[in-house]
Amino acid sequence: MRAAVITGYVAVTIAAITLDLVARRPGSRLATFGDLVSRISERRVGRAALMLGWWWLGWHYFVR
Repeated sequence: MRAAVITGYVAVTIAAITLDLVARRPGSRLATFGDLVSRISERRVGRAALMLGWWWLGWHYFVR
């Protein structure tokens, strides 16, 4: 089960990197990762969601 979860996270990471690279092509209508984070962090709820996401990631990966 652990291998399946790690494989899923790797797949999501690869998909995110691929989408960011596609978004950086000239004429692309997709937002880059930085633009997306900037848009989310414009509002207080978005900043709280980003903080909770970073907290969750840190707790699950860096505490052990």
